[in-house]
Order: sequence, then C-alpha cells, then structure tokens
Amino acid sequence: MAPVLTASYFLKTSAPGTSALTTASFTPADGEVVIVKLSTWDATIAMSAPTGGSQTYTSRVINGPAGFFQWCGLYSCVIAGSPGAMTITSSPASNSQYSMCVERWTGAQLAASPATGSSAPATSQSPSGSITATSSTSVISWVAGDVNSADPTTRTYLNSAVEVGIRDGHIGSNGVDYYAYQASTGVGAQTYGLSTQSGAKAVTASIEVLAAAASTASFPPRRRGPNYRR
Repeated sequence: MAPVLTASYFLKTSAPGTSALTTASFTPADGEVVIVKLSTWDATIAMSAPTGGSQTYTSRVINGPAGFFQWCGLYSCVIAGSPGAMTITSSPASNSQYSMCVERWTGAQLAASPATGSSAPATSQSPSGSITATSSTSVISWVAGDVNSADPTTRTYLNSAVEVGIRDGHIGSNGVDYYAYQASTGVGAQTYGLSTQSGAKAVTASIEVLAAAASTASFPPRRRGPNYRR
C-alpha cells in the first residue's frame, strides 16, 4: 500500500519580507515521515533549515543554480520521541518572496539514501524534472519555482500529480511556486512537474517516499495437549 498523506501545511508570502513561516500546531505520531519543501524567488536567497518539535531535519535537495533562477530546497524528518504538539518553522536569508509546504506521511518510510531529483532548464520550458524511483508503490513529492512568472491559471500536472500549494506571483513578476506529489509509475526514471507553462524557467526538487515495510506476524509454537498421541 502506498504512503498516505495525513495532512499538509502550506504557507506563502504576499509581499517581500523576511518573516519566518510557521505551520499551525499539530501532534504527529512517532514514525511519521515529514517532508518540508521550500522555495524563494531568488537563487541567491536560501530558506533556513526547518526547526520544530526537537526533531532532526535532513537536507535532501538544495537547488539554487547560478544565474536568473529561483531557489528550491527539500528536507525530511522521521518523527521520533513523541514530541506532542509542535510546529515547523523556516525563514529566508534576506528580503524576498517565498513559501513552504510541510507534508505528513503515514504508512511510509525513507530509504537510507532516498532517491531524489532536481533540475534547472537551459531555456524557457514547462517546469519539470526526472527522478529514478526504486518502488512502484512509492510517492514522489516535489516543488518547482518559476522565475519567469508564467501565468499558472491553465496549469496541468504530469502523471496526475496532486497539488498541495501554489504561490502565484505572476502578476508583478514575483515568481510562481508549485507544490505537489504523485504516485510512482514504476521502478526507474519518471518525470514530474507540469506539461503547460512553456514560458516558465523553473528549478525543481523531488524525493521518493516509500511505503512502510509490511509487518510480519509472529506466533508462538503450538503446544501439544496432554492427550496428544504420536
């Protein structure tokens, strides 16, 4: 069975600033896989590593190529220690427009070195990337940031991806951030992103979230009754 999205928290700016983005309070269960996806309108402006709940957040993809691009980052965490009610916070290094999406996955696990992907186009094209999945029951979670601010009104996602957030700053050319996830189409290379917005120039970051390992029931050996006869 594929991982299940228990909840997601999307936050964005509507004007340039430096204030931290903080999720609503939530109480996760131990073992939940948390994916934190981040984007800013400038490749030179990174978001800080997430904090919250005394948890450990591991950097998986940082994509801020030189030149006229946005910045995207992706972190993961496996909840441990029964943290109780908690929030997750991140802030930009300097004045910018930016956004964050936090996803909580149950029935999930991460490989020791999860499959990841990233991309940055040489020319304007639809926001998309590729990742080499290791399972046909996994989920591909991704973020894309379009510095060309192509109008996303008619957006269409590849591989039936589910949108979990969008920062639409195309009016005023403030960038557009896309957050989505999709079911794996099988083991091997597969694309993620959008098939529209051909005038976009987007960087992307993605990660594979695996289904949890099936539990194996263990039963004690059957005991023979007093009247057992060989």
